[in-house]
Amino acid sequence: MHKSLGLSALLEPVRGDRILSILDLGPALKANVRFWSQFSCRLHILDFYRSYREWKAAVVPKEESEEAGFSAMLPFSDKMVFDIILAWDLFNYFDLRQLEALVQRLSRWCRSGTRLFTLTSSLPNISALPTIFKIVNREHIMYEISTQDTRPCPRHEPREIAKLMARFTVASSFLLHHGIREYVFVFK
Repeated sequence: MHKSLGLSALLEPVRGDRILSILDLGPALKANVRFWSQFSCRLHILDFYRSYREWKAAVVPKEESEEAGFSAMLPFSDKMVFDIILAWDLFNYFDLRQLEALVQRLSRWCRSGTRLFTLTSSLPNISALPTIFKIVNREHIMYEISTQDTRPCPRHEPREIAKLMARFTVASSFLLHHGIREYVFVFK
């Protein structure tokens, strides 16, 4: 378990008096569902990276663009609006071109004030699969690394992330001791 300044900043304005719409791009986890159940919310869970890997394995890369794949994996109507998007450490698993397409797709369901939480690594290597994050409370998360296999980390620079997130402002950014940066972005 570790203290997450980013999660705390993400949840600072969250109160129980309004219904929230939340998109969790990680796997469905009992702990996270339990945490969100204390609020009035509509929780949409989509294990995005697993879906992406399955899509990538199923199509010949030249046959379908990343944008088309993201559209298929994120099948929400144009009327959908999210208050919170949990991207967890997904930004570590895509190059900047792919991230641009993903952020553009996610922006379709944002309104002024939508908050996006993500973590990026500055370490040379990361786990071959995204970390599993479990929310303990408003200030703490537990994480589980599902494989000991590693892969090179793209080590996206903060200025690259800021440029990519041009339709958002950085509400909070915290550099943690172990080479992880937590971001909370707010849609303009």
